Amino acid sequence: MKQFDFFSDPEAPELFAQMDYALKEGVFIQNVVTQSDWFRFLVKHEDSLKDYYQKFYQVFLDHGGESSEKYYFLNFGSGSRGNIDAEHRYFMPNEYVIVAFMLYKIVYIDGYLELHSVKQLQRLIRLEYEDLKPGLYRTLAKAKRTNPTRMNDDALDKIVSDALREFSKIGWITLDDNSFDIWPAFQRIHKIYADYINGLEEWLKTNTPL
Repeated sequence: MKQFDFFSDPEAPELFAQMDYALKEGVFIQNVVTQSDWFRFLVKHEDSLKDYYQKFYQVFLDHGGESSEKYYFLNFGSGSRGNIDAEHRYFMPNEYVIVAFMLYKIVYIDGYLELHSVKQLQRLIRLEYEDLKPGLYRTLAKAKRTNPTRMNDDALDKIVSDALREFSKIGWITLDDNSFDIWPAFQRIHKIYADYINGLEEWLKTNTPL
């Protein structure tokens, strides 16, 4: 087998360039309708593509999940971007990471598995998590480098909606106006930040840095 045999695949001219660009932009790729061709190409040439990204860009083509929940992403490791161009450099703002903590807790820990409405999510955070709001407001204000007195329900709603748009860009969710569905790659947030999420109430009280 040639080291980079994916280049000889007849589908490569159509699929590889767009898939490669998406991965370098931080997009997670999984077996969902809008990414199914990319996912199939990745599965077919996984070993060859791993060699390619490690040899030329010093980054790792990694995956999480199994079977229908499997997803792929570029793992840069230790904050490095390898040889990926600076214009592709992207780190999710901390306030969006905090929203991801809340979303994961609400859906997977507290059991709101049928939650698909943006407005309902905003309402839940405002009304059902009153005990977390003081710490949540302080932590979001610190993340945004703004005065905590400027944090209110309207500001919270905007951060949540902005975060969901960002999640949709990187393949954590699909978003259509007021409706969203969580994709398998969203599990990556718990893989990285399980301690924060599982102890979210205490972390929001202490407001320690991410």
